Parts: sequence; structure tokens; C-alpha cells
Amino acid sequence: MGFPGLELKIRMSLVVGPDLRVFVPVRLYYKNTDPYAVQFSFDATPDDVVRWTFSRELLDQGLTAPAGIGDVKITPVGPLYDRSLSIELESPDGYARLEGAAAPIKEWLAETYAAVAAGQESRAVDIDSLLDELLTH
Repeated sequence: MGFPGLELKIRMSLVVGPDLRVFVPVRLYYKNTDPYAVQFSFDATPDDVVRWTFSRELLDQGLTAPAGIGDVKITPVGPLYDRSLSIELESPDGYARLEGAAAPIKEWLAETYAAVAAGQESRAVDIDSLLDELLTH
């Protein structure tokens, strides 16, 4: 793969309560060392960055229909021309729901598929290096 990674920085609303939303910086990152996954992080507080890794395919599916079970759920919200995205993250440590515009995420996701086409991820993985790393730790 000819790129180290693709990054998207946006703001999303962290849903704190029924009537309270706080804008937070969000970072999505797609890297050549893990072509199946998307890294997602946001600043819960100035000193606390929440990081998640989930499948790129899950994010893609969530742009058009509710997707995911368990820890990560992604749901489109609103009409197609003004679509938002809801991303719910749940772990034993807590729960967070973020909402934001779907358009920039959709555009960024298209860039990831231009870099590594769907179904071609295994060709982008350097199995020998991965095995060396696993066996040396």
C-alpha cells in the first residue's frame, strides 16, 4: 500500500443527557497496517481521550442502515440529503453516543476504499511482518 494512513478530523455531539449535547473533536484514522479496521477517538475531557477500533465495513453499513451489535452500534439519522450518523460505544467502563454529519465520514470512507478496495484487504496485509511481530512479543 502506498500510504501510511488516512485521517479525518471532525466535530461531533457527545450526547450527555436528553437535553444536553457537547461538541467534541473526533478523529477517524485508517492505516495501512490494519486495512480491515477504523480507529475512532474523541476527547471526553481535555485529559481523557476515548479510543475505539472497529471494522471499516461496520462503519460503511451504518451509513445506510442500522449496523452493529454489542459494543459498537452505528445508525443513520434523518433524511438522505441531510443525514447524520449516531455512533454508540459501550464497554464495562461506560457508554457514549455521538452524533454528527454523515457526509464527511462518507467522503473519507470512500477514500479508504480507493486506497484499499473492499475484499482486497488481505492483499494489503504483510503477513510475514505481522507474524514476526506476534512471535517476538
